[in-house]
Amino acid sequence: MEANEPKKGQNTEEMDVMKQFMELLGQQGMKEQSQDFMEVLQYIAGMQLQLSAMVDELQGVRKQLERMQESQPKAAESQLLDKVSYLQEKVSSLAERLSELKDHLIDTAAQAVTAFKEKGREEMNRVLQKGISGVQSVLSGCREKMVDVLTSYEKTANQIDSIGDEFKQIGNSVANVGRLLTGKGTKEVSDEKEGVALTRVLNMPVKKHISALKKQVERIDGAVAKLDKICAGLDTGKDKETSRVSV
Repeated sequence: MEANEPKKGQNTEEMDVMKQFMELLGQQGMKEQSQDFMEVLQYIAGMQLQLSAMVDELQGVRKQLERMQESQPKAAESQLLDKVSYLQEKVSSLAERLSELKDHLIDTAAQAVTAFKEKGREEMNRVLQKGISGVQSVLSGCREKMVDVLTSYEKTANQIDSIGDEFKQIGNSVANVGRLLTGKGTKEVSDEKEGVALTRVLNMPVKKHISALKKQVERIDGAVAKLDKICAGLDTGKDKETSRVSV
């Protein structure tokens, strides 16, 4: 329980920061910007959680591959294990980067509130512009990495399918020799046979992740567009007056 307390406290502090920030923007007639900012924050937090879950699922795939190697060592399976390990490392790195981005956005909101209290709206706008610019740059980098990981996922999925086809072909060859020797016709091995079925099971989370990553790329595009919109609103909403309100 004690280990969770700092995280719980941190979450409460973050919620307080965002509440103050959104109230301030609302008071300044910037409700749309505050909603867009919150949506981007939720996008990033959601993507980070989803990527963390993907890392755990890839760990399960690795364990299954390791068991396959023990019972039937193969060069192809060894290469596949290396690829899954590579994917796990890259997805984990992306999740960490998005977690840092989430923290950066919350910190930007806190700095914006402080800037308004001390120097007024124009300084708040400047802080937001600077903070958002940094997020946009990192998000663009995350998008490139995500597309690269997506390509690696697709190659891995194809390789797993190929191994399944190989198992199936081997099964067909062995089974059909016996059937032909007894005068029976050939029969195709079912996908339910152990080796074939296992590769299909292995590929389920991989193919699910491919679909999720495609949506993540779209979400990054959407987040960048919302950040552009916020910045555009800040440019037109600058006010030379440094009126202040209680926050």
